[in-house]
Amino acid sequence: MTAKIPVKLGTVQETLLVPLWARARECDEPRPVLHDPKSREILHALDYDFSPLDAARASQLGCCVRGAQVDRWVRAFLAEHPEGTVIELGVGLNSRFERVDNGRARWFELDLPDAIELRREFFEDTPRRTMLSASALGEDWIEHVRAHSQGPWFIASEGVLVYFEPGQVRELFERAADAFPAARLAYDSMSPLVLRHQRRHDAMRHFEAQFTWAVGDAREVEGWDPRFRMVDSRSFYHMLYAHPRRLPAYYRYLGPLLGAVYPPLKRAYHVNLLQLGQ
Repeated sequence: MTAKIPVKLGTVQETLLVPLWARARECDEPRPVLHDPKSREILHALDYDFSPLDAARASQLGCCVRGAQVDRWVRAFLAEHPEGTVIELGVGLNSRFERVDNGRARWFELDLPDAIELRREFFEDTPRRTMLSASALGEDWIEHVRAHSQGPWFIASEGVLVYFEPGQVRELFERAADAFPAARLAYDSMSPLVLRHQRRHDAMRHFEAQFTWAVGDAREVEGWDPRFRMVDSRSFYHMLYAHPRRLPAYYRYLGPLLGAVYPPLKRAYHVNLLQLGQ
């Protein structure tokens, strides 16, 4: 029997296992919203107890509708720019390249050293695909990508920025706009409501990491810089309830009732597509 691969990750980095688990579990659904057999292969190879997540059905669906939406945005970008560049910040063990690569694009996959070390157990660099061991808040990765690509650029970040401080998120967006003119940035954002109740999250209550960044309105970031323009913003509430039968009963019936009584619930979490300049 092949020995399983140990998981040695920092507090925040460990959360990358949640979307991995979600994508792997989604493979067993009769009608998966995202098909990712590579994730199931990785999950089975890891020496890690995923059983606490077994009841996190809403997070399974949430991670997958988010990932599927970002996949659609990346596909649309590559249809328009077949030889463009895709940059994934906080890539974790995501296999978006396997899902949407067109055979011509340039890819950069960035994460912290411990996450990239684990990632290299399952993925390899190629002439078009490069893993970078660095913090998204640093400068070196920007210089490397600029030196090895010509754009246009698409930047994707899932489940990452919510762990940054507000000033760090704004600085990252501004530096990305400076370095990658007219790039598009896909990311998720939450409202202060989610921040206040994060310990009730069906998956995150099993992890030590804490969410730290929230915005009252997803479009608030447009006011940070005149170069920023929101191209699309999708409410998780509506994305989840597009698949009501996939949700636990208490979500299925209580959610719409609470949403009707307290409308901010419908605006609590978004996946966004931001244009960084013209």
